[in-house]
Amino acid sequence: MVRTAVGVVAGVVCLGVVVTLLQQISSVMHPLPAGLDPMDPADAGAFADYVAAMPAGAWIVAMMSEVLGAAIGGLVAGTIARDARRGASGAVVGLATVGSVMNWTAFPHPVSFIVAQIVLYPVALMSVWALLSSRTGDAAAGAES
Repeated sequence: MVRTAVGVVAGVVCLGVVVTLLQQISSVMHPLPAGLDPMDPADAGAFADYVAAMPAGAWIVAMMSEVLGAAIGGLVAGTIARDARRGASGAVVGLATVGSVMNWTAFPHPVSFIVAQIVLYPVALMSVWALLSSRTGDAAAGAES
């Protein structure tokens, strides 16, 4: 139980680090206009215009930062949890998914971005489960949640 909790916490930390690093790289490549504060309600219109004009590359980095972060975080959680691999990794990917849904509602996202994440989160989770199972040499490893 303790290993599972530690695994989930470590997985969430890894998720945050990966997302933050990739988002920082993206913000260097696609900086906000000078003076624009996305947290200031007075700048909401200008921020919406900026988001609407973001290039596809920026959206791809944003999308993949979240999905890759979820996968790496899930892998870390499952590795640490050992006895509850699927549950721990599923919790991390689930939290990442909830975070993404909250992000989708915070400001407009392209439909393709949302659909891609809806497809990629389960793919990431299944990939993590497959990696965790292959690491133990047991196809049924982690079946317990």
